[in-house]
Amino acid sequence: MMAAQRRSMGVVLGLVIGLPVLTLLATIYQMVGTGGDGLIRPTAVTAPPAAAPPAGGGQAPAAKAPAGQAAPTASGAAAVAPPKPSEPVPGRSAQDFSTPKLAWEASLRNADPERGRQLAGAGRPEAGVQACVACHGQQGVAAPGGNFPNLAGLRADYIAKQLSDYRTGSRNHPLMATIAKALTEEEIGQLARYYGSLPAPAVQLGSGPEAARTLDVRGENARALPACANCHGLQGSGEGALLPRLAGQPKSYFIDQMNAFRSGQRHNDDVGVMRAFAQRLTPQDIEALATYYAGTPAGAPQATGK
Repeated sequence: MMAAQRRSMGVVLGLVIGLPVLTLLATIYQMVGTGGDGLIRPTAVTAPPAAAPPAGGGQAPAAKAPAGQAAPTASGAAAVAPPKPSEPVPGRSAQDFSTPKLAWEASLRNADPERGRQLAGAGRPEAGVQACVACHGQQGVAAPGGNFPNLAGLRADYIAKQLSDYRTGSRNHPLMATIAKALTEEEIGQLARYYGSLPAPAVQLGSGPEAARTLDVRGENARALPACANCHGLQGSGEGALLPRLAGQPKSYFIDQMNAFRSGQRHNDDVGVMRAFAQRLTPQDIEALATYYAGTPAGAPQATGK
């Protein structure tokens, strides 16, 4: 009885130990042995021997290939047909995601601000280009109480884009559209470089309506209004090439532009951001923000309001 049990235990142990050993040996044989042309060991490809050249040093005539096959060369190898030109594959390419180069960007290259200063002062009346200083002041600061924006302190990129938008109609103003269409691309760049080089007017902010200060610094989550400072800098100091400075802009001009965004008359904002925000503001909000950003000239006493 005991002998039978020992034989059974020996068979079980033999299977437990023997099967893994056999599997391991088979794997090694397949990998490094002569186990055939499986997935691990690829088939070796050898080229056919070259044909002996004919007597006299001439070239051997090329053999004719069966129909549908490439004719073999003198060396005996089949000639490789030239690859067919690749056909365009429908779908996106890497260039679809590149930033397009706009006309106003090219106008800024090598633009001379001194030429822009001369054009701003004298205009080009024969072509319908009025002198910029008539509306925007001698140093890019408009007369107080008017409805014309201050250009001093704005970035050259922003000014060039606005002039280009007046030409295309995405920003509407009868006088500015006429002037912009009469300007050449080179002149747009020159004016933008000139006004972009002028210092911003010194104004004092920080007071004004409390509602405006709240919108500037914190926004209002209930109306999905982010802080104005997120894009235009704290107290409207400007942020980036195309996010303009708001500090010091005349109150009436600010109100007109916000109402133009609200109505869609002005639609040159990026993906409609300003149009959406302006529609969530009340007329009272716009009035308060206009007062806040207009500020007071540096050194003048500031009025406070609620």
